[in-house]
Amino acid sequence: KTKSGCYTLSILVDVSDNEFVKFNKTSRDIGIDLGVKDFVITSDGEVFENKHFYKKDEKKIVKLQRQLSKKRKGSNNFHKQCKRIARVFETITNKKENYIHLVVNKLLRKYDFIYMEDLNTSGMLRNHKLAKAIQEVGFYKFKMVLSTKALQNDKKVVLIGRYYPSSKTCSTCGYINKDLKLSERKWQCPICGSYHDRDYNAVLNILYEGRRISAA
Repeated sequence: KTKSGCYTLSILVDVSDNEFVKFNKTSRDIGIDLGVKDFVITSDGEVFENKHFYKKDEKKIVKLQRQLSKKRKGSNNFHKQCKRIARVFETITNKKENYIHLVVNKLLRKYDFIYMEDLNTSGMLRNHKLAKAIQEVGFYKFKMVLSTKALQNDKKVVLIGRYYPSSKTCSTCGYINKDLKLSERKWQCPICGSYHDRDYNAVLNILYEGRRISAA
């Protein structure tokens, strides 16, 4: 039983591996980058937006929590209000997970090899300025769903080392801009003169590094 009063039933079924295969082979590869501004950016230029499911219902949640604070703890009205709040959070979670599956399915339908950074999600959550935004997009959940579905469909997710300087490396000549700040969204390489969008440049480097690792 969930906090919202709903019940879930889990059934174990023995099926063949072929039942899980949903996506055909394409022999194509892609680099992806996860972010807060945009949820997923691909090296093919496709962008999956951050839907901000929590942000859209934040005012509603605050109102419900304010009403809860005025009710006597332990009373019937108190428990009813708790269920109302739980239902809102449950709806947000369902919307977020549905969107994650939608994005993962679109990627696996097109590509056999997907390269992405091995993000230190737990470490990022310790940054109080980013924690709320990171929880909202669900990086860890996305990684788990992508890895599981890729395995079921005989496709591969290649993780790039978390310390690889994907944003700071020029995708044209390989120069590393060590002074690049997080606030700088665009920068020009002083060696080859290439002008980079920070996120797209990062995802190109993830693609190249992923190919190098796969070929090794």
